[in-house]
Amino acid sequence: MLRILAHEGWQENLSGHITWVADAGEVGAVTSPSVAVDQPGAMWVNPWGLWWDEVKASDIVLVSPDGQILHGKWDVTPAVFIHTELHRARPDAAIVVHNHPYHATLLANLGVLPEVVHQNSILLHGELVLVDEYGGVVETADAGAALAAAVGAASGALLRNHGAIVTASTPGAACYKAVTLERMCRFHVDALRAGRVPRPIDGSSTAAARASVAAVKDLLERNTPDAYWHGAVRRLLQREPDVLN
Repeated sequence: MLRILAHEGWQENLSGHITWVADAGEVGAVTSPSVAVDQPGAMWVNPWGLWWDEVKASDIVLVSPDGQILHGKWDVTPAVFIHTELHRARPDAAIVVHNHPYHATLLANLGVLPEVVHQNSILLHGELVLVDEYGGVVETADAGAALAAAVGAASGALLRNHGAIVTASTPGAACYKAVTLERMCRFHVDALRAGRVPRPIDGSSTAAARASVAAVKDLLERNTPDAYWHGAVRRLLQREPDVLN
């Protein structure tokens, strides 16, 4: 996921982190058969100091629900509390993606959420929030808890003067929502550059409009994330097989 999203505009040199909470059996199977995990809520995270597009499977670090390293050869970001507290507050958010993608960060700095202007963007209809206050670097559990409260139930958040967050329950959903969010933001920025106001999909004007938006959202949620994920992984493995090292 790190390399896929790096190629999709989510990388800002060595910034950013993705965490994935899994049960103990999954953790032991993916990291190493010798790793004994008895902490519910343990999570994988990319190491501090590597760019997303160079991380390999063997670089991934396992941390406790409080951000303490359990397994791995690297250190982790001091901002891991963005993730620990979102996971703690949101059992549905098995995956948390955070970085500073260009167009999302630009809109965050303007204090503007992107409009739903394309049918694939309906995936995030009603799921976006603007955290409209800069709270500084999140390096404590208390700061992470405050950010989690501000994000609330949203699956996509723009953080003013900072960056973006995406949450999801599966890798496919997290990856596709992250790609969709940055593309939404690019549509919005390009419209502003053209001197136009983006014309959103009106999903509330009539019962028929609400039904149409709900049907498209359901279709996207059921079918698209897994199909996107499988295709993105195939392309990544063809292009960069070293990712599995």
